[in-house]
Amino acid sequence: MSHLIDRSAFPVGDNIDYESPEALKDIGGLNREALAFVESFRWTPPIDDLVIAFGVGPIVGVYLMRFKPGGKPCDAERWVVVGNLPSMHFETDDARTPAVALRLYCAIAQVWADNVMAGRDLSDSYPIPVTPNRKHARMLLSRIKFLRNKVIPLAGPQ
Repeated sequence: MSHLIDRSAFPVGDNIDYESPEALKDIGGLNREALAFVESFRWTPPIDDLVIAFGVGPIVGVYLMRFKPGGKPCDAERWVVVGNLPSMHFETDDARTPAVALRLYCAIAQVWADNVMAGRDLSDSYPIPVTPNRKHARMLLSRIKFLRNKVIPLAGPQ
């Protein structure tokens, strides 16, 4: 990755309210959740900035996290997804917009859920912090379906 993601238009979203008191309250909750999630890890180099890219509070927030100078250019930023679903962080290389980041989130979560449903080894899956059972896999699959059908279409450019 040679260029950082252009975040000048953040937050994005078709017909998303980022200004009313109710929306600000919901987004504020997502902001606190995102900050708590990223602060639960030790980052080298440390975090420089965390900015919301897209959000439908309290369902999901997509954040762009940037690191202070000092690391490899390819490791300068990551997507962070939080909300009413398992929190996750991942590279921006293959997801240059919030909508694509949400699609990638769904794909990563789908692998975990499919492996749980099939009784396969989870060592190559993203570590979802719940007991890997069919009930949790079904719940995650339901959220993935909702994100794909209802939320991602609102997230702007694909």
